Amino acid sequence: MQNITFIDYCLLPVYLFIFYIIVRKRSVSYSNPDLRKFIVTAFLLRMLGSIGYSMMVQYYYGYGDAFTFYYGSNFFRDQLMQNSGDIKYLFSNAKEFMAWFNAEVGDINYTGYFGVSSNLFVMKVATLVSYLSFNSFLIISLFFGFFSFAGQWKMFTVFNEINNQRHQRLMAWAVLYTPSIWFWGSGLMKDSICLGSMGFIIYFLYKIFIKNQRKLRDIILLMFLVFVVSQVKSYITIILGIALATLVLANFIASIKNIIIRSFVLIIFLFTLVITAYFTNFNAQVQGFAEEYILQFDNLHKSYEQLQNAEENSEGGLTSINTNITLQGLIMQSPWAIFTCLYRPFIWESRKIIILLTSLESMFLFFSTLFVIIRTGVLKSLKYLIADKYILFSFILVTLFALLIGLTTFNFGTMVRYKIILLPFYYFILVRLYSYAVEDKSELAIG
Repeated sequence: MQNITFIDYCLLPVYLFIFYIIVRKRSVSYSNPDLRKFIVTAFLLRMLGSIGYSMMVQYYYGYGDAFTFYYGSNFFRDQLMQNSGDIKYLFSNAKEFMAWFNAEVGDINYTGYFGVSSNLFVMKVATLVSYLSFNSFLIISLFFGFFSFAGQWKMFTVFNEINNQRHQRLMAWAVLYTPSIWFWGSGLMKDSICLGSMGFIIYFLYKIFIKNQRKLRDIILLMFLVFVVSQVKSYITIILGIALATLVLANFIASIKNIIIRSFVLIIFLFTLVITAYFTNFNAQVQGFAEEYILQFDNLHKSYEQLQNAEENSEGGLTSINTNITLQGLIMQSPWAIFTCLYRPFIWESRKIIILLTSLESMFLFFSTLFVIIRTGVLKSLKYLIADKYILFSFILVTLFALLIGLTTFNFGTMVRYKIILLPFYYFILVRLYSYAVEDKSELAIG
């Protein structure tokens, strides 16, 4: 299916220029020349990622989620052109929309995708963006990439400010220039929406609760972005809520001076956690959560088999999934699941060039972690993990994301896309610890 046409290539330089002017104008507002350079470079990389990913799915794979979302967008757009009253389906749920699609088209190759609410949400967003882009697949991808870039930049400014502008060049390389982030988080995909939204969410949380700059507009935008992420990947908002709750609890416990009372509060919290897990049938919750995502993966797997017989070339390291996930099994499997998500694939597990590049980046992440821990010291690293609320918050996010992704993702190609949501927080931890290691500790505010 040819979704990138001659028209796309004609529109591409026009929209790139428009986006560049917007970013260039924004960069002028920064007095720091490094920041002006960072924002322009990050923008160019993200646009390169949008174009590169679009080219890959068009000319290398010939299929992908991006084309499915584009197909859904075209269906909705065509129906609106025929009957403007169908705008009501913009607010319909997945079941209603799928029934409408089946009544109008009934293509069995796509009907299942319309039945998944997260897929449908992306299709609806793509439909709205299509009116700003002459319905060009390549330009719609640029819009998604631009949103992802904007949110990522906001996240970088927060991390840079938290770290007191120390090693900001290193922070930019880690958070903005990491290849997997600007490539896999730039196309017409769920990941672009989630990465951009997460960046803005962190920015607004920091602005509202840390800097105490509360504006009604910011609060409304924060609530809207949380809604957007919950529609696309609900587990992100759940993990974010857990991390925030844990951080609040940690700060509360740390404020208690009496060691006996502090220990008592901690025991009460742990006891409440166990009781809650028992009475809410946590095993069933985890099982259902895993099976929901595995069902989506199975649909994608079937598409791979239908579209390409060369399974090894298309799937890039297929692994089996254990759907029998219980609380006990989760605890037993968690170390390997987290390690797999963060540091695999290994070089010898690479079957194609894309997975090889991913393995090189994972290897770099692994050795960077070892370097920072050795440079900082194991005990001091643990000390900063507990004492620095920003490191603690990021560590909780990274661990929970890695656990869930490692347990439920069936191949390396999918895993590298999903884990980009945690990479900025992981790299922030490394840069923050490195700053403690090489700078005067008294100059870095822990609280």
